[in-house]
Amino acid sequence: MPARSPAVLAELVAETVAAHPSVVQLDGGAFGTVATWLPGRRLVGVGIGGADDPVEIGVVLRLDRPIPATVAALRASVAPLVDGVPVDVTVTDVEVT
Repeated sequence: MPARSPAVLAELVAETVAAHPSVVQLDGGAFGTVATWLPGRRLVGVGIGGADDPVEIGVVLRLDRPIPATVAALRASVAPLVDGVPVDVTVTDVEVT
């Protein structure tokens, strides 16, 4: 698989995570640090760092399934995109519906 630029990778990860039915929204955390700078804007909720850094994801979840199962599903859906780089998922808040 060809290497992707951090901007393209961040967009793909954001789309994949946001598509999960339990994800209410991507979230940058208390200080907005989970983010990637893209040309002309900041993508909040996905942090793509250097080659040795894990991919960071911040989410607000709907409490419609167990949180650990949702986090595991998010990691599994992102893993093929990031070629073996560890994926850290932080649940910043939950929404009870």
